Amino acid sequence: MKKQLGMVGLAVAMMAAPAAYAGSMPAGSVGAYYSTGDSNDADFDGFGIRGWASLNGPWFVHGEYGMLSAKDFNADVDALRIGGGFAGEIQKGAMWLAKAEYLMNGGDADASGFGVHGGVMFMPSDQVGLFGTIGYLNMSDDNAGDDSAGLELNVGGKFSFTKEWAGVVDYRTYMGEYEDAGVDDETNELRIGASYSFY
Repeated sequence: MKKQLGMVGLAVAMMAAPAAYAGSMPAGSVGAYYSTGDSNDADFDGFGIRGWASLNGPWFVHGEYGMLSAKDFNADVDALRIGGGFAGEIQKGAMWLAKAEYLMNGGDADASGFGVHGGVMFMPSDQVGLFGTIGYLNMSDDNAGDDSAGLELNVGGKFSFTKEWAGVVDYRTYMGEYEDAGVDDETNELRIGASYSFY
């Protein structure tokens, strides 16, 4: 995971470039990504799609669907997140956000639950965007018969090639525990992809 963290640092550093594309806040975005990481010491990789759309005023809805495969044993997981939230301006080039979501894992891992998150977004230029969120997840694992709860952190950034198209990289980590068993439940994930913003 140190290698993955290093890749995130390098990608974010590369995004600290002069502004090249002027633009306004998009009405929404859709994108796809490649994912690699580990969950409870089992390595995985896969692909996913995600997006969000603005509603009236500060409100927005969001969704994400990932298809992950464990490398160490024959297991596939479908991960779905859908939810909504609201955002507001801190100052020019900086915003806060709060959101809630429903989570469901299928395939070889049956679990469902909810998450709540808060975070900030910084736009040092029209070309570069950085973001970070911290949240709380609570998942009921149907296979293990136990609930997992803990903190989730997500940091990343995007680099706009045009007004609509951007490269996106982010690192997400979940630090939880199975409540009855008292066993750690941890996931680290690096995602690299592209997004299309619409106005």
